[in-house]
Amino acid sequence: MDSRNSSKDSLEQSISLLAQDNLPRKSLLRLSTKTTTPKRISLHQTVLTRKNQEDAAKSSPLSSYKLDISDLDMSIPLRPSELADFPKHYQNLSKQETPDSSPILNRSNWSLHEMMDDSAATGIILKSDKPWRKANSKLFHEFLEIVQSHSSEVQIFDTISDFIQICTDTLEVMRGMQAKVNDTELSDEETSLENERNTWRLIYCLYQNRLASQNYQSEMETDVNRNVSEKDVITNLLRNEFQVREYQLIIDWLEKNAIDQAAALPKIEYFTDKTVAWENTLHQLQNRQTGITFGSVRPLVTSLDPDAPIREGKPLHDLDREDDIRLEKRMFVEVRCGRLQKAQELAIHCGQPWKAACLIGWQPHHDPNYKNPLTETKLPIEGNPNRSLWKLNAWYLSQENRFSSYYRAIYASLCGNLKQLLSVSESWQDALWAHMKTLMDVEVEAELQGIMAKNYVKMPEDYWKSRMNLEDVFSNLQSSPDARIRSEASRPDHLIQKYLILDQIPKLMEHIDRWISNINCNPQFLRFLAHLVLMLRQIGKNSNDEIGDRVLLSYVKVLISMGDPTLIAFYTATLPQEEQVSNYASYLETVRDFETRKQCLTAAEDANLNVEAITKLVVENVRNKDVGDGFNTELTAKITDADREKIEALDWLTFYQSQRDEALWQANALIRYFLTCEKIDAAREAFNKIPNDSIELVMMEHSAMEATAMQNVNATISNEVVYKASASIREYLCYKAYLDAQEGFQEWFSHYHQGKPIPLEPLPSYATFTERVAYDHKKAQYEAELERWKCTMQHHTK
Repeated sequence: MDSRNSSKDSLEQSISLLAQDNLPRKSLLRLSTKTTTPKRISLHQTVLTRKNQEDAAKSSPLSSYKLDISDLDMSIPLRPSELADFPKHYQNLSKQETPDSSPILNRSNWSLHEMMDDSAATGIILKSDKPWRKANSKLFHEFLEIVQSHSSEVQIFDTISDFIQICTDTLEVMRGMQAKVNDTELSDEETSLENERNTWRLIYCLYQNRLASQNYQSEMETDVNRNVSEKDVITNLLRNEFQVREYQLIIDWLEKNAIDQAAALPKIEYFTDKTVAWENTLHQLQNRQTGITFGSVRPLVTSLDPDAPIREGKPLHDLDREDDIRLEKRMFVEVRCGRLQKAQELAIHCGQPWKAACLIGWQPHHDPNYKNPLTETKLPIEGNPNRSLWKLNAWYLSQENRFSSYYRAIYASLCGNLKQLLSVSESWQDALWAHMKTLMDVEVEAELQGIMAKNYVKMPEDYWKSRMNLEDVFSNLQSSPDARIRSEASRPDHLIQKYLILDQIPKLMEHIDRWISNINCNPQFLRFLAHLVLMLRQIGKNSNDEIGDRVLLSYVKVLISMGDPTLIAFYTATLPQEEQVSNYASYLETVRDFETRKQCLTAAEDANLNVEAITKLVVENVRNKDVGDGFNTELTAKITDADREKIEALDWLTFYQSQRDEALWQANALIRYFLTCEKIDAAREAFNKIPNDSIELVMMEHSAMEATAMQNVNATISNEVVYKASASIREYLCYKAYLDAQEGFQEWFSHYHQGKPIPLEPLPSYATFTERVAYDHKKAQYEAELERWKCTMQHHTK
């Protein structure tokens, strides 16, 4: 009674606390995520000759401030909905706490340090922002680092292994953030990344086996005088039959994925300690006379042997039945994960060792003493000599409706009962595992009965109906009666896995082509597709280069929207030569900052892009923009933003001395355009963009080329280059003379009409002596200024 009163008082205090008005909340925590930029090769400073005269792009340090926490209210007002988000351990404190401690959340006791250390309190702040949705943004750079670190073809599986690891690490980060809030719903980003990780795992195991099996052929060593056990037959089947070995690899892959998913499920140890079987039934049977508090009103079994519920047709205690259902479901989860021994350990933990013992009858029989060189030492015999009989009984048990569906599914997985396995399949992967598990079982059974000189118990006809090819398996999944399995079978990630298993890369590429045509294609999915295409090319499995190029182009466009030069340059280099130049040039057209331009060129060099062709195309593209909109009637028309962009584009050709001749050519074309539009000022700025030493550098470079051309009569290309450079220099010097003349005329015109001194007005006849003296002084000053003006005019007219 005292404990009930205490609980009631605590509940009333909690309700009164929650009824208080909400106070203004202060967010004192901030989640910061760091994006790791891949290491880059050092800048090629020898080819970047132009200095940054403006000294722009200086990083400004973040201002720091000092927070005086003594002036802040460290309490956290909690709403009732927020209190519900806290884990139960806050309401059930440890028995080791002091007597004064209370389970009630007293907000005056919450300090800043406690709030930061406590995951649940931090989760309240994180829940609204959901930063785990953006945690996978670093994958763009991480994948680049991995690809760059494994550039050799022989390291392809190291690359895939690193892909798997980085996806796993990112998932852990996302789930770690999500664990701080009571949000068990999987986000789309988490599901997508998990499926990508699983696909990389599938690629790793399948193609490692396929590539290793191309030049490996062997036959089973048979010796009529030597004893061959069931285990030997199965071992040789896996070694020699590529298709059967691939079946087992797919099963292992599905079980590995299930292990990751099972880690989030509650463990059976959370519900029970190591105990005896059916303890509540046992307790009620031992207390028939006195009765128990929570006894069953129905008549229970009178015996507690394993077969008692079936033999007597009577139920167990309701609590025991719940425990049995929970145990059997968890045991099936462990079987689904490929951990049969773990399932047996759970049965023993819950006091039901007979369930563990019944699960060892599937093991193939093997007597190692036939091969034991030590005749005096006897090794233990492995497996079940009556395995076929056990398997038939397991088949009948898996169809017995008096057992739970999960208990029947455990035996169905060991005897090849596909129908029962599909009845408990909740996802596409579960259904595929059911098909592959039974298919593998039938293949092994057929091999044993075909080789072993032994009479086997015949399995039912439905057992052999599970023998089908992989295409039939996926067709059944596509037309599954379960709507969820049908829906998941059409998802892109499972379609990719399907065609990888079937080794139908052309059909896979057709689907990929349709997916990338969708304008709403997820950037992370494009990243995966791009690296999938690169991997298939590296192992020689990409059958359609055009679709692969479109995938990589779509990914490059995503990277261009991000604006990282290193990423853009590296993946642009995977495109065909023409597309490399055009796409990287289109990206450079958007770059205006001088330092960023240098980074872009350095990244292009590191990626072995044709930098000269790219910069030339950038200038031409910018110069040809809005050509028809630039004509004006005024000689000194105002320079527009489009004109300014054209002028600044010439900088792309001034970074390298080898492009000075092209810079002259493009500058001449731009000056010609501005002069046609009668924009003298714009033409003059374009002219000034060319460094002063350009003509000298061009002449030095092409004088050597001209000497080479003189020795080679057929060197027409060299002659054309020399002629183009010579024409550019002459035209450039002509523009220089014209612009200098225009500038001189403007100065002469301005000086002639505005700089000429104004003559003095005649002095009146009645002027006083003082006025005459002043007039003489002004006249002398005027004559001096007029003489100066004449000298200046003579200088301008020379």
